[in-house]
Amino acid sequence: MADTHTAIERAREPALYEQLLGPAWGGLPPVLRRLHGEGRATGRFTIRRGRGVLSALLGWLCRFPAAGEDVPTRLVVRREGAGQCWERTFGTHALATVQCARGGLLVEQLGPVECVFRLRAEESGLHYEQIGARLCLGPWRLPLPGAFAPRIQAEALEVAEGMRVHVRVGSALVGGLLSYEGLVIPEEESP
Repeated sequence: MADTHTAIERAREPALYEQLLGPAWGGLPPVLRRLHGEGRATGRFTIRRGRGVLSALLGWLCRFPAAGEDVPTRLVVRREGAGQCWERTFGTHALATVQCARGGLLVEQLGPVECVFRLRAEESGLHYEQIGARLCLGPWRLPLPGAFAPRIQAEALEVAEGMRVHVRVGSALVGGLLSYEGLVIPEEESP
């Protein structure tokens, strides 16, 4: 009975992005609301990696996927407490991040680095404006200076077939580290 009660309460709680966007959430295209709430999607992506030894080393340390064209991609977004886990699989390579809200901003963590975003909802989709990056050492969060901080540009846009995703990751020291873009189509829910 307690598990049923908890599940009902959780279902009533707004999803992470709905909390962060407030009334703007309702103006997002339905496919974006579905996939940013909790969902699964598959698609094909183009993945690019930065050039040079330092870029390759940082990409390896961050466990970025290899470059490729028409890479089979799977996205799973699930609730985890008050936040979400975003599991991306590019071919056989898994890349998972944890997202939560802090001070009205989206915080996404990959390993010991967390990036802070302001979300901007528009009629066509969702844009992520990165406003900071921090190194996580246990309970401490140390702001990363601009030269060492990752810089991320991301957007998710509605298209007729589903959701087009474009993400670029770089740094002031190295330049481009990773970019991936492609189309994901929501999977049908099992009855």
